[in-house]
Order: sequence, then structure tokens, then C-alpha cells
Amino acid sequence: MAFYTDLSGVYDALFPVSEAQAALFDRILSAGPVRRVADAGCGSGAQLLRFASAGAECIGFDPDPDLVESARTKLASFPSARVEVGGFADTKRLVHPPVDLLLCLGNSLVHVPQEEAERFLRDASGVLAEGGRILLQILNYERLLLHGVTNLPLMTAGEGAIEFRRSYQWEGPRAVRFRTALRISEGGQPKIFRNDIPLYPLYPDELWEMLSRAGFSGIRFSGDFSGKQFTPESEALVCLARKP
Repeated sequence: MAFYTDLSGVYDALFPVSEAQAALFDRILSAGPVRRVADAGCGSGAQLLRFASAGAECIGFDPDPDLVESARTKLASFPSARVEVGGFADTKRLVHPPVDLLLCLGNSLVHVPQEEAERFLRDASGVLAEGGRILLQILNYERLLLHGVTNLPLMTAGEGAIEFRRSYQWEGPRAVRFRTALRISEGGQPKIFRNDIPLYPLYPDELWEMLSRAGFSGIRFSGDFSGKQFTPESEALVCLARKP
């Protein structure tokens, strides 16, 4: 996917693991046992690195080959970690034996149509061990739709050398055109990469129903990685659920 290929060189600068995210990972590890972890849409592997460093066996997969190479490099010193090229439809093929934790972060789930997202959640339940957990994070599309949000906050990194502009063009409540402009200043003329991809919003009640139908219980929504209460005005939707 050209969108993520263009981002791959600056991915970690734009999307670092935040302190709140790292703290949540540590809480999950301390509640253990977390022996095996999978990351669907693993990006550059930064999230998996936290679990590999804690001794967990890790499998990550992502549809973009450049990001997969970045993740492989990052995790190269951990023999029990592997990263493969693959999408959500490859979950059952790539994740075995069962895992104790499955990650799907970075708004990844809305990159596929809703029916594919629901199929992924069923597959996720199938590859989790009994008592295993899924950790999801998407934007709160209910808020974005109700407020007619068309521009997301500017993202910058590298002391302003990297700028990432993002906008939405709504094509109805079930589909959005996600338009981006990535500007990288290196010496002379800045490089600008533009992309336009479809996204398929998931709404809080809809996600809850999908998770329930997939067999998850103890579903808990938060407004961010720190555990802040989820409300209709939350910018993000972070979900932790368990397979009975």
C-alpha cells in the first residue's frame, strides 16, 4: 500500500509508543501470564518490541512490506519474534499456536470494510487462548460523524522537519476518503507525498456488538490508553476484551 510505504521511513517518528501506551502494556504484562503476543497491523513493530523485551514470543503481521522490514530489523535480536507480510484475512494462517494477547492498534481496523472487520474479530477470538485478551484502538467515529470533522490535527516530528496533514471527505456514514500529505524536509527541496485511501468507520455500539458476536466478554471501552472513561466526546476508542 503506497500510503504506508511512503510513511515507513518516518513511521516511528510520527507514531512513537506513548508513555500511556507503554504503561498499559506493562499493566497487561503484570496481570499475566502473557507468553505469546500477536499484533495485527504491526506497523514498524514498536509495540511488539515492548512485549518481546519482556520475554514474550511474538508474531506480527502487516500488509506493507517496507513496514515489515522495519519491524524485522527492530525485533532481530529476539529469536522468538517473527514478522510476516499479511492482512487481517491471514490471521488464522499466521497466528499459531494460540496467543494470550492480540493487538490491533493505530486505527488499523477501519482500513477494511465492516464485514471484513467482523470476520477478523471472529478469527481473533479463534486464535486466542482461553482467557486471552484483545486490545483494539480506533478513532471515535461517532464523534467525527456527528461533528462533521473533516480535518485531523497536524502531526509534526523531527523539530518540524516532518509534517503529516490528514483530512476526511465523508461519503456517507459507512465510508470516508482519507487524504494525506506527508512533507519531509531534508536539505534542499522538501519531498511531499500525497495519498488518498478509503476508510470504513466503525461506531462504538457496532464494535461492541461485533465483539459480543465473536464471543468476547468483559468488554471495556476507554477514551485513551490511560484508561480515561469513554464518552461520546472521546477522540479515541480503546477497547480491551477477553475470550472466556
